[in-house]
Amino acid sequence: MTHTTTAPAGIMGRLKSETAAQHAVAEAKPLEAALIAGAIGHEQYRKYLAQRWLIHRELEAATDRALAADARLAALGLPGLYQTANLEADLAHLGVDTATIKPMAGAEALLGLIRDADSSAPLMGIYYVFEGSKNGARFIARALAKAWGKTDLDGLKYLDPHGEAQRGLWMKFREDMNAIAWSDDEQDGMVKAAQTTFDAISALDDEIHAG
Repeated sequence: MTHTTTAPAGIMGRLKSETAAQHAVAEAKPLEAALIAGAIGHEQYRKYLAQRWLIHRELEAATDRALAADARLAALGLPGLYQTANLEADLAHLGVDTATIKPMAGAEALLGLIRDADSSAPLMGIYYVFEGSKNGARFIARALAKAWGKTDLDGLKYLDPHGEAQRGLWMKFREDMNAIAWSDDEQDGMVKAAQTTFDAISALDDEIHAG
């Protein structure tokens, strides 16, 4: 009997399948477990948001440049998904001055990866990881709100930026990414960048948790 393996559908199928191992490692980190359990302290949460702010600021600036250079990206509606403003609102609510934020080693690795992206494809590999993280982050927002006795999203906008619209936005992003005619080389570069991003996030989470 012959068994055949069905190839994952589109670039989003490849990204999900070929980053599964790195994704699993990132999700198993102690910091992620603490976030999901609502067991993270306010100071550690500030560090988490501060490092994410450095990353998203760099990523979104690079994405703006990619949008100007690659007309294919226009259909993705990326500016409407940006997180820098949400992070700045959260950090301001928590009393963090962004001028004082310094990158940890894991964040430096991600910033370097973003700066080294020589085309829109690897950049979208990085972007995929952070966009996909929004799906689980909504549950983290609820856990933290419950643990901290909050009834609003002040300080939690990064984790739940879209509310009930999240699933629809993710489905649209997935469909629009698949609709772009990425070349084989572009797909390979995108997957590699996404794998590296998950590895860097794992390292950064360990740094934050240890601190």
